[in-house]
Amino acid sequence: MAALVGGPPATLFSRPAPSAGAHSLGEITAAVTQLPETRPTVSPGPPPASSADLPSSEFGLALGFIVGRYFLNMQDLHYGYWPEGLPVEPRNIAKAQARYTEFLMAHIPDGVRSVLDVGCGAGNTARKLLERGYRVDCVSPNGFLTGVAREVLDGRATIFETRFQDLDTDRRYDLILFSESLLFIPLDQAFAKALSLLTPGGHVLITDIFRVPAEGKSPIGGGHQLPVFRDAIARFPLEPVADFDMTDGIAPTFDLLDGAYREAIQPAYRLLLARIINRHPWVMRFVRWKFRKSFQRYEDKHFSGRRNGANFKKYKSYRLLLFRQRSTPPSIG
Repeated sequence: MAALVGGPPATLFSRPAPSAGAHSLGEITAAVTQLPETRPTVSPGPPPASSADLPSSEFGLALGFIVGRYFLNMQDLHYGYWPEGLPVEPRNIAKAQARYTEFLMAHIPDGVRSVLDVGCGAGNTARKLLERGYRVDCVSPNGFLTGVAREVLDGRATIFETRFQDLDTDRRYDLILFSESLLFIPLDQAFAKALSLLTPGGHVLITDIFRVPAEGKSPIGGGHQLPVFRDAIARFPLEPVADFDMTDGIAPTFDLLDGAYREAIQPAYRLLLARIINRHPWVMRFVRWKFRKSFQRYEDKHFSGRRNGANFKKYKSYRLLLFRQRSTPPSIG
């Protein structure tokens, strides 16, 4: 992602991101070079100093949001959900993201009044929930994105700036929403904390990426193993209400990512690298030798052509899952 924003060395020599964040949509937004006529609607001030200390995955989300908002008028960080007939082009990513949010909100059960948005990102989903009349609070451990969300929500929601598993509040909610945030949280901790925050008979709504058994090594990182997730949640008093496979509708996002790397990032990367080598041949000869493994990993990961929709469907399952808290625990034995 930083290959265009900060030059190749900034990407190659930074700390590697954990696998849970390896599928960040920020990679797509920073890869796009087209400049549409739209402009961002939110203009936060300078990022806090703490933003420099963000973990690599959260730093990538923040940087991806900045680039995507400027070039594509993106207000979200989640994947796009592509209906038939919507061309898979960078200019349509915001429309596909809006479709994703509509699909998510269509599965909020009747009777829900209060929602806790776990990992609220830039706050756009929370804003739409507020506009539909829900009472909404948010959890966000990302200092930069929390600042954006505060401006978007304009005091209409409390934002707890902490990890979800560390949240301490006496408030209770009808629905806990994990929209592409569960993958960052240990499963047992996530479900235990969610149950402690639910009103009686409340719901947990999850939209996220999961790993599925498949031959070979996946070129796309991120996600809990789906069988492990199912085993884990079965240990808690949460009964399944809905399970929708969104994989086919999400996969085009990865074709967009693959195209961006082939048509924009890789040529720009090679051009910048050649220029630096031409100007500083001895320095770059040493750098290329010293960090050869980092260069190789970066190039193999991003320029292999394997991070596409077909491999996403082979190695991943993207699902919407709705659970309801049982009033009494299931009998054992």
